[in-house]
Order: sequence, then structure tokens, then C-alpha cells
Amino acid sequence: MKDLIAGILIPISESIYTIFYAIPLWAVKAGIFGVLALLAYWVIRMRPQMPEGEGKSAFSDLRYFALFVLALQAVLYVIF
Repeated sequence: MKDLIAGILIPISESIYTIFYAIPLWAVKAGIFGVLALLAYWVIRMRPQMPEGEGKSAFSDLRYFALFVLALQAVLYVIF
């Protein structure tokens, strides 16, 4: 029974393996970097997110922290 299941799944797994390895690594990195850039654009376009009961200051808008985290992820992804 195991041989039958393995015989059915081996061609499927080999075709998936071939498809995945046909995609160049630079295209995958560009796609991930593009998604992070789109998320950063979306965060900037949002209304200011202020915590309740806080006075206005440069550090009270949570969008800047989200943008910093997205930029950090992008830099780490490019480096590694």
C-alpha cells in the first residue's frame, strides 16, 4: 500500500520540485521586497494611529513604528 501511494505521489512531487526550482531567486526576493514596499505604502496612507490618552508627539503616531519594522525586515531580507 505504501508503495502504491509513493508511486502516485512521486511524479507530483517531482513536478512541483521542477516548477519551484525554475523560479529564479532574484524574482522571489523582488516579490517579497515588493510586498513589504506595498505594506509600507499602505501604512503611510492610513489615518494617524494615536494611542488613547496620549499627547501629540512625534513618537505617538504608531505608523512610524510600523514603517520602521517593515524597513528593518526589508533590510534584513536583502542582507540575508
